[in-house]
Amino acid sequence: MLGGVSEALENGSRRGLRIQLLAVLVLALMPLLVLSSVQGLMEYEQQREREIDRLHAAALTASEAITAAFSRADGKAGAIASWSFALMDDPAACERTLQHMTQADDTVSNIAVLDAEGGLVCSAVPPANNERNFSSRDWFQALRDGADRTHSDVVFGAMSQRQVVLTVRRLRAAPAIDGTESDTFAGVVAVATDMNAAARLVRRERLSADAQIALISRQGALKLEGNDNNDDLFENVAVGTLLEQARPGEAIRAQGTGVRSGYEVIVASLIPERLGVAIAAPARVFENWSGISVISTFAIPALMTLLVLVCVWVAVDYFILRWLTYLQRIAQLYAAGRLDLVPQRARKAPREVARLAAVMEQMAASLDEQRTELADAVDQRSGLLREIHHRVKNNLQVIVSLLNLQSGRISDPAAAEALMDARRRINALALVHRSLYETDDLRFIEVAPFLNDLIRNLGDVLGGHDSKIRVDVDCEELALSPDQAAPMALFVTEAVTNAFKHAFSGRESGRILVRLTCGEDDQCLISIGDDGTGVNPSASAGTGSSLMHAFAQQLGGQFETRVSELGGYEAAVAFPISKSWDD
Repeated sequence: MLGGVSEALENGSRRGLRIQLLAVLVLALMPLLVLSSVQGLMEYEQQREREIDRLHAAALTASEAITAAFSRADGKAGAIASWSFALMDDPAACERTLQHMTQADDTVSNIAVLDAEGGLVCSAVPPANNERNFSSRDWFQALRDGADRTHSDVVFGAMSQRQVVLTVRRLRAAPAIDGTESDTFAGVVAVATDMNAAARLVRRERLSADAQIALISRQGALKLEGNDNNDDLFENVAVGTLLEQARPGEAIRAQGTGVRSGYEVIVASLIPERLGVAIAAPARVFENWSGISVISTFAIPALMTLLVLVCVWVAVDYFILRWLTYLQRIAQLYAAGRLDLVPQRARKAPREVARLAAVMEQMAASLDEQRTELADAVDQRSGLLREIHHRVKNNLQVIVSLLNLQSGRISDPAAAEALMDARRRINALALVHRSLYETDDLRFIEVAPFLNDLIRNLGDVLGGHDSKIRVDVDCEELALSPDQAAPMALFVTEAVTNAFKHAFSGRESGRILVRLTCGEDDQCLISIGDDGTGVNPSASAGTGSSLMHAFAQQLGGQFETRVSELGGYEAAVAFPISKSWDD
């Protein structure tokens, strides 16, 4: 019962008055919070879209700046291609001309002219590694196969030693004497656009400090200079996905890019499916006044709600809960038996609390009176029960004495043995009643001393004081109700009697082990084993075996026989512990 009250108190504390009042207030203010949240989310999305539009504009600007650099490079390549035959005849003049054209444009890092075999004719910058033939390059092969112009991917310039994109044009042989144009492949002119120099043309005032710009090609992503952040956001970028999504002349918000979570990626095409420019930046909403407006739309109603809840929390605690806590302590003292305690402090409490305290005081006085009456009744009942158990034990002892007298006058050994068996069984019941009237609590019997007394009496009756058959008891600390102690005692009596009678034929000595063990699941096992000759078929089918089956059923278990760990016969029953005396 006390466990149920404790559980009710615990559950009640989770549904306390303060929590319920706060829940009512939260429900009342919930529409305001929901509306402010919806408005805040709408403003947040609008501001986010504005930030993304800003990134779109920045990406388009970067695309236009780099495309303009490519256009200038293409123009230079076209101008050189128109009179390349004259330059190829004079490599020294060609080199000077290319140097002047390179110095005139900061984004051009080098210009080179190659002959039809891919050999270097002249270059504004001499090769760094003495490499002078480029016929294996894919852009050279494309023009040799008939293309008029092409662009390379982002490559490391063999001459400029920089990351560049080559704008390459096909050179044709000199016109015939009659002025007829020739379509014979005569070589190529390649203009190298320095990507880092082109990136400096991009206006970064539209980008945040941690935004990054990169060129995207089939070989990977090239982070362009102009950003102090050493962390490369494009390190694991999915370049194929970006190039597929890029569109010429427009900026696209890319999906599935592989860029760090929380960053927006905008991509624009420079060369379809080969080269693009990408910007990665966090879409920051809360770094300007519009962001503060988004925060305040939700924060002010939330702060007001929080202030109301705090005020209610403090007020409920001061005016109600502290008095309820005081009365709870008084009630706990009453529960502990301090029924003479008077709640003096409650007289200063609000009128309703003072009335409750007065009712509790009257209840305590009434309970004290009832407790005295109940204690007297319990003492009287306990005395009567002890007297009953004492008289039952005495009556059983009288029956045992009568059986002893009767067995002494019977000449038939079988009849005398039957009377002795009855005497042992009645003696076991008498021992149960003796244990009950000797204990302080009539609801249960301590099993360990009870079994020791029972085995000692059985040993005296069956073997006498000079018996060499030893009976040992191995019992855990356990308490059983009388309803289980009686059949268990009778079961042990029958099993020990059978062991004395049948286990040690032809022997004067032996050992019997009575063991009671219990597990955590309140399942117990009582076993009586010996080191005798084993199972006797006549004993297994006798009255004792039938009685042990019956006593096992009364215990709520199943009777079993097996080979004992001592090597002989063992009778056992596993049964659950009855907790009826705990209720």
